Amino acid sequence: MKKILGCAVLVMLIAAPGFAQTVTIDYAHGFDFDGVTTFQYVDTEESNIKDNPMMGDRVVELIKKELREGGLQEVQENPDLYVTYHFTSKERKQLSTTSMGMGGYGGYWDDWGGYGGYDAFGGPMMGSSTTREYSYEEGTLVVDAYDSKEKKMVWRGMGTVTVKDKPEKQVKQVENILGKLGKKWDKILAGKGK
Repeated sequence: MKKILGCAVLVMLIAAPGFAQTVTIDYAHGFDFDGVTTFQYVDTEESNIKDNPMMGDRVVELIKKELREGGLQEVQENPDLYVTYHFTSKERKQLSTTSMGMGGYGGYWDDWGGYGGYDAFGGPMMGSSTTREYSYEEGTLVVDAYDSKEKKMVWRGMGTVTVKDKPEKQVKQVENILGKLGKKWDKILAGKGK
C-alpha cells in the first residue's frame, strides 16, 4: 500500500515574512465525490518529520480532525479514500532595499548610480540606499487523497505559508491551511468546483 502512496506529496512552504498564505487544489473532475463517506490515513516515508516527530503527529491529527468535521468517517480498513501528507522545505533569500536621504523637490540619478534631489534653493542633495539580504525557509504542505479501488490520486491540496519559529504558531498555520482546504473540499462536494 505504501508503494501506491509513495508519490504522495505534502509540502509545507515556509516563505519570507509578509508573504501571504496561498492554498490551491486539484482534483479528478470525473470522480464521484458524492460516494465518499470514509477515509483511512496512511503514513508514507515522506510524511515523517524527521527533525520533529511531535509536529508530525500533530499534523496527522489535524488532518483527521478536518476530514471528520467535513463529514467523513475514519476507518481502519476498506475506506473510500486513502489520505496522506508530506512536508518539504528549502532555504530562500530575499533582498530588501531602504533608501535614505534629505527631502527635496524632484530627484535624479547621478553618474555613480546614486539618487539625489534638489533642496529648496535648487542645489543638489545626496541620498543613499542600503540593500540587505534576509534568509528564510520556504516549504509547502500537500495533502493527497487516493481512490482506494482504482489506486489513483483523486484530490490534492497544497498550502504555502510563512512558517513561524514557535511550534504553537506553526500548528496554527497548519490549522489555517487545512481549514481553507476543507472549504475547497466542501465546494467540490456541493458541485461548485474549486
